[in-house]
Amino acid sequence: MDFEQLCELVYNAGIVGAGGAGFPTHKKFSKKVEQIVVNAAECEPLMMADHHILAHHFKAIAETLFVLKDALGAKEVLVGIKGKNTGLLDKKVLKSLEGTAIKIAEIPDVYPAGDEVVLVYETTGKIVPEGAIPLAVGVMVINAETVYNIHSALVRNENVTQKYVLVGGDVERDIIVRAPIGMRISEFLAQCGYTELDGKAVIDGGPMMGKLVNPKIDVITKTTKGILVFPETHAVIQRKRAPMSITLKRASAACCGCHMCTDMCPRYLLGYNIHVDKTLRAASHSEVTNANAFTEAALCCGCGVCTVIACQQMLDPQKISMSVKGELARQGFRRTDNKSPEKVREERAGRLVPSSVLIDRLGIRRFVKDGAERKNIKFNPKTVYIPLLQHVGKIAEPKVSVGDMVKAGDVIAETDKSMLGAVIHASISGTVKEITDRFIVIER
Repeated sequence: MDFEQLCELVYNAGIVGAGGAGFPTHKKFSKKVEQIVVNAAECEPLMMADHHILAHHFKAIAETLFVLKDALGAKEVLVGIKGKNTGLLDKKVLKSLEGTAIKIAEIPDVYPAGDEVVLVYETTGKIVPEGAIPLAVGVMVINAETVYNIHSALVRNENVTQKYVLVGGDVERDIIVRAPIGMRISEFLAQCGYTELDGKAVIDGGPMMGKLVNPKIDVITKTTKGILVFPETHAVIQRKRAPMSITLKRASAACCGCHMCTDMCPRYLLGYNIHVDKTLRAASHSEVTNANAFTEAALCCGCGVCTVIACQQMLDPQKISMSVKGELARQGFRRTDNKSPEKVREERAGRLVPSSVLIDRLGIRRFVKDGAERKNIKFNPKTVYIPLLQHVGKIAEPKVSVGDMVKAGDVIAETDKSMLGAVIHASISGTVKEITDRFIVIER
């Protein structure tokens, strides 16, 4: 398969970054790629969906990586996986990879090992320039499940209509299932056997970077990696629910100026010119003349180390920085003074955050299980609400009308291939009942 054929296949299958970012995969492909880095870090605590994929589909992933390497003209492929998880990989497949361009790159059990800038450094030793993508240093990062989705398109001509999802947190046992995209989270949890949600809150994603959802309204998407259930009173939930107005007032009253949030920032430690303490101070004190303090927030990855690990005053620099970053993006702002760090800061090695420390600081040790059980649940939702925007870029335009009959896998919306976006497919067979500015509703 050549480069153009690969791009066409991946675009038509509606493949986007399955790890949570949702970047259209065909737009990542480039003939300038020298190294492909597979993100198999399973970065956030409690998350285990990639563990299942690696344990059960490593052969398929390896076969697909050879296709990607040849089509992109890459020199090598590095599977970035925590050393503690290498036992998940099939030994026969590992043996077959010896002497090939595909290598296992063991990374430390630290957070946020899955941040692509951190992952590129840990696997290749290269530092991605500020404000740039990994391609700036000849690297393409791709999530393990995304690779498996490419395999499904290559071998079975499957489009992305389902998603591997972990259900975990404050539940008796963690499970891994494959669910239809567009299924209401409340219905999804009920069919998984989790019906007692009184006094509970639900997060789409991990406890650090995941988003609070309304299970009765929100749905499974192409980027849903895990659904975590927590008590409403848990600190993780209370922090996510805190209004920005209160977060800013607390920062303005209690910040002592220690700049530990900056000192512990993973991207600062990689040499980035980001000073979280200055952003926090400028935002909370309305220092509108300190432009640099605001624009540096564009370099924030939102990992939350500053909030959970660094700040001794229990403030939330993560929320403030990401709010500033989001507003900069909405205003169309782009940094023009980005730099390329020559080396990581000397103190970095002593400031890495072990996953075990993060788990204890979050107060989620009692929710950690030894593993997740794979359950083959035949989901049968009567209605799905398929979002037109499940990806980075332009919202997809509907290609069906109300009343149309569609089959699972049919194209129902798409973004022009020349633009940043993706194709959207029906996840069930049925009738198009409604089209809004956000969803296409299909009834079985």
